[in-house]
Order: sequence, then C-alpha cells, then structure tokens
Amino acid sequence: MVARAFERDSLFSLIAGPLVWTVHFLTLYIFTAIACAHGFFDDEIFGVRVVLLVGGAVTVVAVALILDALVLSYRRWRGRPSDDEPAPLPPHDRNDVASRRRFMAYAGFLLSGIALIVTIWETLPILFFSTCR
Repeated sequence: MVARAFERDSLFSLIAGPLVWTVHFLTLYIFTAIACAHGFFDDEIFGVRVVLLVGGAVTVVAVALILDALVLSYRRWRGRPSDDEPAPLPPHDRNDVASRRRFMAYAGFLLSGIALIVTIWETLPILFFSTCR
C-alpha cells in the first residue's frame, strides 16, 4: 500500500499518516453532516446506525493505513539490524544522506503516531452522540 512511496526518498513518507488522518476526518464529518441534513442519521442496517457503521468502516481502513505508514517509518528509521553496530539514535543532524533519511523516517514515525491517536480520538463522538441536535 504505502510501501512503494517509502522506496523513494520523498516527502510522502513524512506526511502519509497525517494525510490519511485528514481524509478520515473529512470523510467522517462530511458523511455525518449529510446524514443529519438529509434525515437518515437514525436509520439502521442490521441493527446498527448507518453513521456508526460507515464511521467504523472508515476508521478501520484509516487505522490500517496509518499503522502501515507507522511500521514502515519505524523500519526505515531503525535501519537493518547489524551485529557489530546498533542503529544511531536521534538527533540525526549530520550533513549526509543517511542522516537526512533517518530524520525524515523518524519524523514520519512520530507524525504517524500522532495521526493514529487523533484518528481514534475523533471517532469517539459518533459512539457517544446519537442525535444531530
């Protein structure tokens, strides 16, 4: 999924998690607003509210994509394990390509972690609020 973007040295590895979070945020809240405006907020499919069902599905997909970006950033940051020398710890501030790549991967890892927390946090209102009022 996200792995091909990580093969190149690009900014996508840095913004993958926040980008998925943004799409999740917009999808969730726009769908909820449309459901409230058109009056199908309280409709149910298989005994589950439509908004809860769609919100849950969108959240599962978003969490999977963010976890994918998180794991790939972590692997890129830590590098291949070797017996003779451990991976360097931050700050990655040397003036070389390897240090820049490790910094980008570390920043992508941290941003994906924050995006994961925020994605789960913003899904909570559809679990607790059952009305449009």
